[in-house]
Amino acid sequence: MPSGSARHGSARWTRWLLVPLGAAVLGPVIWLASIPDPLTRLEEAREPARLVTDRHGALLRFVPARSGERYLPMAADRLPPQLVAAVLAAEDRRFFRHRGVDPLALARAAWQNAAARRVVSGGSTITMQLARLLDPRPRTLAGKLVQIVQAWRLESCLGKREILAAYCSRVPMGNRLVGFEAAALAYLGKPAAQLSPAEAALLAAVPRAPSRRNPFRRAEELLRARDRILRRMHRAGWLDDTALLAALGERTVLADRPFRRLAPHFVARALAEARVVAPQATHLTTTLDGELQHRVEVMVRRHLDRLAEAGVNHMAVVVLDVERGEWLALEGSGGFATAPAGQLDGTRVPRQPGSTLKPFTYAAAFDRSFTPATILADLPRAYPWREGTWVPRNYDERYHGPLRARQALACSVNVPAAAVLAAITPETLLATLRAAGITTLHESASYGLGLTLGAGEVRLDELTAAFAALLRGGEWREPSSLRALHTGDGARAGPHPRRENRRICSPQAAAQVVDILADPEARAPAFGEWSVLRLPFAAAVKTGTSEGFRDNWCVGGTREVAVGVWCGNFDRSPMGNVSGVSGAGSVWREVMLAWASLAHGEETLAGRATLRPPPADLRRVRVCALSGKAATPVCPASVEELLRPADAALPPCDWHARTADGRTVVRWPAAYRAWAAAAGLVREEAAAPVAAFAPPELTILSPADGDVFLVSPELPRQFQRLELRCAASHVEGEVVWLVDGVEVERSASPYTVRWPLTPGVHRIEATSGDLRSRPVRVTVYGS
Repeated sequence: MPSGSARHGSARWTRWLLVPLGAAVLGPVIWLASIPDPLTRLEEAREPARLVTDRHGALLRFVPARSGERYLPMAADRLPPQLVAAVLAAEDRRFFRHRGVDPLALARAAWQNAAARRVVSGGSTITMQLARLLDPRPRTLAGKLVQIVQAWRLESCLGKREILAAYCSRVPMGNRLVGFEAAALAYLGKPAAQLSPAEAALLAAVPRAPSRRNPFRRAEELLRARDRILRRMHRAGWLDDTALLAALGERTVLADRPFRRLAPHFVARALAEARVVAPQATHLTTTLDGELQHRVEVMVRRHLDRLAEAGVNHMAVVVLDVERGEWLALEGSGGFATAPAGQLDGTRVPRQPGSTLKPFTYAAAFDRSFTPATILADLPRAYPWREGTWVPRNYDERYHGPLRARQALACSVNVPAAAVLAAITPETLLATLRAAGITTLHESASYGLGLTLGAGEVRLDELTAAFAALLRGGEWREPSSLRALHTGDGARAGPHPRRENRRICSPQAAAQVVDILADPEARAPAFGEWSVLRLPFAAAVKTGTSEGFRDNWCVGGTREVAVGVWCGNFDRSPMGNVSGVSGAGSVWREVMLAWASLAHGEETLAGRATLRPPPADLRRVRVCALSGKAATPVCPASVEELLRPADAALPPCDWHARTADGRTVVRWPAAYRAWAAAAGLVREEAAAPVAAFAPPELTILSPADGDVFLVSPELPRQFQRLELRCAASHVEGEVVWLVDGVEVERSASPYTVRWPLTPGVHRIEATSGDLRSRPVRVTVYGS
């Protein structure tokens, strides 16, 4: 029996033996436990790049992630067969036969490294390479062991195609491109699904040396590597003899400037829209027509060159598909990188729209008591408002007497438009505009009756969408820049929901307004019968010019398309007398014709119904061109008006009469007699009888006694003049105008002059010989 000391010594030796034995057992366990789980790294979110294409799939922009990398994931069930064959031939031909580690490949690598006395091959499988991508480590023996362990873990939890898809998505491809999908788009200008075997082999050669085999710089070396991979594919049975010969002879065509930024203002809009509706989407198929966009950009640059001498630096154009509510083209400045402040998107900048809001005024009026045949008085009239008295003026500085609403709108006459708005109220127009998607207008009191003449500010994109509502029959539809959205695994993330359509006016009112704006004869007195606004096919169009020539606009279209154009300067400096016709109108015409050629090819639209047909309850009624009443045989001219049944029962015209000798004369209503006399339109037979003893008389018609005016610091002084107008009965010779007792000007019939506003309180009189009018007093505020 062993002694106690012997037993104690034996236990000591046992403990000494257990320590290294435990270390030998527990050490590897602890080391294995310390290896990061590759599945955890695989599940970590990685911000993908975004691919933005036009409606036909052409690349507009390849948007990198915030890290600067362009990474696009690939789905396991969508791996292209030709790419799989090329990657396996280049990296791991026995991929589907091993369990993450290929002993033959490791043995071959060890022999090659020993023979070369340096590391020339790692023997890593695709699974091991994926492990290294997920957990980068130094190329040492320990690092290789970690990759082996992580490869086993990946193989035990994932299927082969999942591993292959993860590798194809994460492998570096040079130029900060990550994955074969991103590389296919950047280097070859096409998605991986469309690669030929030669193109797939070309990309499969890149990961071995991304910098040395850069397709844009080292094409010859890359082609040699491609051919080696193609021959491996042939030996593996993935290419037959014919396919190999074809692939070896295939010419490689690289993408042209893959990182360029096409249609930058539009792409920014599409990206912002996608962030709201589907932030996870990586592939944005937009509504843009790339060819139309290119043509628009060329036109804008050419017209800006033409208008440069007039001080025009910027131009914005939008093209909207009316039926679908999709943006087809959008140019925001006339030069994103070349125009001053070209990064600003002029389609979103609120500016004064001039007369382009008049169609909405008349649409609201036609839903109330007005019709296109309603006679409107284009005569001097002053309106009181909170800052004084406002006297609207016409663009041509003339008054035109009685005008049918058709004439007033088609010729864009200001005074009747103000009268119409006074009748329906600015609040009504503001509600109509807001229903039409205009978001930039404040309370109506801020603008008064000037709202219809462009006193507020609107955006070009919203104005064009509002005009499209008229072309659509009075229904507003939210416009979009996106057609489809997809995530990296190919799942659809759109289309996104839009706001519900809403009605801005009745279909009848919309049809009446569109019919007027598409009538070239109606606008001929103001614009000429063959102006740039007249196309080979019917189109409704409206121009606008803000005060001081700071903005000019043209918006219009057909049942298919609406085009809006703005030109001016972002710094609000005035242009040199550029109107809506000479500036924006010319561009509008060219864009409309470009759209027609692309949408309809060689087919001509002349004579076709390019506008929406009017509602069935509207009918064309022949009316007197002067009085707007039912035409009679006495009326020298008649026209057709589009009227509702309730408005079609018009009284016969009583303005025209026939004299005993068969001549036709006009019996002017009292409101127009003075205007007609001043215009030389009154004949003796039609004039009201005048007593022989009636004395001569001078009466100031405008301004009215007590009127208050304000000198605006925003407008040039030459545009701030007060019209002085008087009625002169039985007065011969000129009328002398006196302001504060000082002669300012003389005038013959129609006895109208324009006096520059001068701050102060002023006494205004008209004299002719010994005849003197009753004086009127006006107050002018300002400095």
